[in-house]
Amino acid sequence: MEEAAGHIGSTEGSEGGSEHALTELLRGRGMASRRQFIQLGLGVLGLSVVGEAAWAVMQGLEPGAKVAPPPTEVQVGDIPAGGTKDMLYGTDPALVMRTEDGFLVLSLVCTHLGCIVKWNPDTQAFHCPCHSASFDKTGRVTGGPPPAPLEKLAFKQSGDKIVVGG
Repeated sequence: MEEAAGHIGSTEGSEGGSEHALTELLRGRGMASRRQFIQLGLGVLGLSVVGEAAWAVMQGLEPGAKVAPPPTEVQVGDIPAGGTKDMLYGTDPALVMRTEDGFLVLSLVCTHLGCIVKWNPDTQAFHCPCHSASFDKTGRVTGGPPPAPLEKLAFKQSGDKIVVGG
């Protein structure tokens, strides 16, 4: 240690010589040079920026984060009393149902794993072919693994049209 201290105070050659001795002393102790420290700091900063960007992308991919599609119209005359009409709401299939009380619009995307459910008019129920889930005519779960009922889509009746969304 005394030898290293002697090099620090040494005035051999120029000041650059004593800086070199200090750098060598610090490297010998496992400390980084200024350049290595800056490179490490920039690396950590870069990784945090990439991590933030990845986090933002992943949040955007969550099912709850999707943007509502534009409104979709269905003609009331196309749906007989007690009948249904298939439609697309954005890219997802949906079903407009004419009941005794009016209309009901349900997404046909199963709440378990996103499979497409099928409407069975004979049993008045929805069936998911992926894991044998079943839903009643209002979309409530009646069997299988789904954690929630089918999504009821907002709509309004405007004259002779049903406008879904918007």
